[in-house]
Amino acid sequence: MTNVDTFTLVLAALACFTGAYVQTAIGFGMAVVAAPILFYLDPALVPGPLMVVLLVMCLVNGWRFRKGLELNLLAPALLARIPGSAVGVWLLAVLPLQWLAVLIAITIMLGVLVRLKDIALPMTKTNMALGGFLSGVMGTSTTIGGPPMVLVMHGADMHRIRANLAGFFVVSTLMSVGALASGGFLTQAHLMMALPLAPAALLGNWLAVHTLHLVSRPVMHYGSLGLCTLAVIGMLINTLT
Repeated sequence: MTNVDTFTLVLAALACFTGAYVQTAIGFGMAVVAAPILFYLDPALVPGPLMVVLLVMCLVNGWRFRKGLELNLLAPALLARIPGSAVGVWLLAVLPLQWLAVLIAITIMLGVLVRLKDIALPMTKTNMALGGFLSGVMGTSTTIGGPPMVLVMHGADMHRIRANLAGFFVVSTLMSVGALASGGFLTQAHLMMALPLAPAALLGNWLAVHTLHLVSRPVMHYGSLGLCTLAVIGMLINTLT
């Protein structure tokens, strides 16, 4: 565990603020935006501290969209996420830092691909279970568990996607937090690192709720994707060279 300096925490807080704004706007994206930046600033910030911040965000959005939640739809995904979370902890234990960076990069670019292309799978129980399992693997090891579920739900109405992703992420992030803690990847030191980041994420969430009508969807959509791509490139250059 490393001590994170104040300047690094300020930059990390800005990344969480931006990620929270994006997630509130489109239903997912906080980890896609924040994870590569936090990893670049200090690998100790991923996945533990970021997972705690993500949990705070998920609880807020889960409560906001609770009326649109479809538990029967989400049940297969949530059940399949349990073994997926276990696989994610195993990856953290066996992968070196460089390979974890590559895994994060692949995960993020999958999310970018889902948003750029009109890719959608039917929301069958099998596909929901597969999405939940992959979300568990990717979310626990990298904090980026959104792309598999978005891929399955991409063709649904935007309000339905927001509500069900919010509900899924509440339960799934709790699973990941428990898995990380049991595997020794979420300690008191990680919690202390997360403390200054959570208020920034909540501020981003609040600002998104009150200003989304002022921001055009294409600007938000392509701007966030461009930021993700640049962050991935920077992270890989810093880690693999």
